[in-house]
Amino acid sequence: MRVELTPAFIKSLKKDPSRRIEISDTKRGGLRFRLNPIGKPTWLFQKKIKGGARRGFTLGTYPEMTLAQARLAAQEIELIAGRGIDPVKEAEHEKKLRQSQKLAQRTVEDILNLYINTYIEQELKAGQSRDERKRQLMTYLGPYYSTYIADLSRADLQMIVDDKQADGKKVMANRIRAALRAFTGWAHKRGHIPHDIGILLQNAGKEKPRERTPTLDQLKAIWRASFNMGNLWGPYVRMCILTGQRSRSDVLNMQWSWIDFTRKSYEIPNPKNGRPHIVHLSAPAIKELLNLQGLQSDRPSPFVFTTTGRRAASGVSKAKLKLDEHIDKMWGKAGHQLPFEPWVVHDLRRSQATLLAEAGFDETVLDRIQNHVAAGSRASAVAAVYNKAQKLSERATALDAWANMVTGEHNNVIPLLMEA
Repeated sequence: MRVELTPAFIKSLKKDPSRRIEISDTKRGGLRFRLNPIGKPTWLFQKKIKGGARRGFTLGTYPEMTLAQARLAAQEIELIAGRGIDPVKEAEHEKKLRQSQKLAQRTVEDILNLYINTYIEQELKAGQSRDERKRQLMTYLGPYYSTYIADLSRADLQMIVDDKQADGKKVMANRIRAALRAFTGWAHKRGHIPHDIGILLQNAGKEKPRERTPTLDQLKAIWRASFNMGNLWGPYVRMCILTGQRSRSDVLNMQWSWIDFTRKSYEIPNPKNGRPHIVHLSAPAIKELLNLQGLQSDRPSPFVFTTTGRRAASGVSKAKLKLDEHIDKMWGKAGHQLPFEPWVVHDLRRSQATLLAEAGFDETVLDRIQNHVAAGSRASAVAAVYNKAQKLSERATALDAWANMVTGEHNNVIPLLMEA
């Protein structure tokens, strides 16, 4: 309906529960009075923007906005629209500007906490790598916590990397660079910063691949020294040697529920590549585990290596330093040149693979022992379920031979291969 609206006419309108009533004002084109089925009265205005789209506007409600006020508001929009100004786009732009300004006021600490809580804690696998990533970011971005995230610059981040490189810690500098790049990439994709300021960060130089592979004699020295490390770290070191598994996620976090003494194996439910992995337990490994189980007879724990009973033990780095002291003493007394060549626990895996390969074991079997799977030969999801124990008998033979090599119970491995 189109009429010249008046205050009296508007007051005379009654709601219709079955439909919406809408009256167009002939005096101010585009202005409409709407009365919905529940009786809510609203002023509306529609106008084509010069050079743009037709827009609809809600002006207000009656009687808070009178007829005269509604016509005046419509006239103001009409004048603006006639100049090609789109109030809707202007409002959207203003909203985005306010949001941008609000984001710019958020600090580095705000965004870093959000990153840790919504990405690192949720998406990264629990363990040393995740903890180290959090520690790096919190440590090296700490001096910038109060800085607005929009004011954080690539130069700030590059200085962090360069300072660590200047300390002679090239590898650590590159790890920090990777952590910073991951953080800024995440922040940019979620709109917290307008540009990814970390994408062009320069690394600290090319790293040399680790070549340290302890010899069998050195490995035996580590084995013998471990018996001076008590009832926690001694068995831990020996289990790392005997199994060849990842020292923290697969050995230190070992739980009794993973172990099947009858089958002489333990199954890691979620190793680094995300697949369940079966590990054969040689006779010396079984012996270590039974001794540890006996030590927990009064206070059972779900964890094999624990001091509290509630969680896996921590303090590998300190224990390693103590072990190195024992190794040096024994190495020197045996007439070898000191110091004992530096090594890390992960090197034990490399020694196992190298020495067993030299003894004649198939490298594919060794890859399966250490749960290495080449991306190009990765099995399908269904096949992975059925093949997780593939070559288990060959792996058991290799690990039994490995235990003999390390403990020195047998000097010749080749007969074991022939018997297998």
